[in-house]
Amino acid sequence: MAKTKAKAKTTKKKPVQKKRRASRKEQNKALAITLTPAPIKEKQLLFILQRTPKQHIYTRKGKSGMTFDYVTGIYVKKALNYAFGWMWDFQIIDKGKEGDLVWVQGRLTIKNKSGKPMIIKEQFGRADIKFMRGTKTPVDYGNDLKAAATDALKKCASELGIASDVYGKTEFQEIQKEDKGFTPPKVEVVEPKIEPIVEPIEVGKKIDELKKMLKGKTDEEKVADLKVKTGLVLSNGFQITEKHAGILIASLLNSEVK
Repeated sequence: MAKTKAKAKTTKKKPVQKKRRASRKEQNKALAITLTPAPIKEKQLLFILQRTPKQHIYTRKGKSGMTFDYVTGIYVKKALNYAFGWMWDFQIIDKGKEGDLVWVQGRLTIKNKSGKPMIIKEQFGRADIKFMRGTKTPVDYGNDLKAAATDALKKCASELGIASDVYGKTEFQEIQKEDKGFTPPKVEVVEPKIEPIVEPIEVGKKIDELKKMLKGKTDEEKVADLKVKTGLVLSNGFQITEKHAGILIASLLNSEVK
């Protein structure tokens, strides 16, 4: 009798496991925002690809009188910590001095749970050397190197997706300043779009909660408000999974905090 009961239990578990795998597969298809499987999770992708919160965007004037948008190094570090849980590392590979500026070559490494490198981005950063008034004696050469290192970190992070909407607008303007004969192509910031779900989905509690957090009377107005706050586009309205709705709620809460 004991053997018969054990067999009955094992036969009941098999269909439950199969259903669970199928459900996850469908959810992954609904949340696919890259052409190939990414080494990071959907929540991390949605966070780093979102539009930079306006309160973290600052402006400064360049030497040519043009105005540039930028984010602080502190914001970039917080974004990396939030997205990857401190499993990242930044190294200075090389440094040098050219005229009145210093440059560094930086390497940003994103690690997996085992501590092994998963994503690596390298970029150069620069900073003007600040001299004592009327002399060629640097005020603090170490601070100038730190500023160049921060610049390199921000550029590495933008290649990953963090604040890419900010630096994508101005990167060609600096190139044009160096080469007046260069005509930069139009910079288009591509917003991540969520693929529509093929099967009809029942609206649940999470979706209702998401709608309550958005401004507007109609679904179209609420979708527009979501785009303004997070930069994400729901191409098929609120025909999304409960899991996806939960991710979007987290993105909204994160944008409010920041």
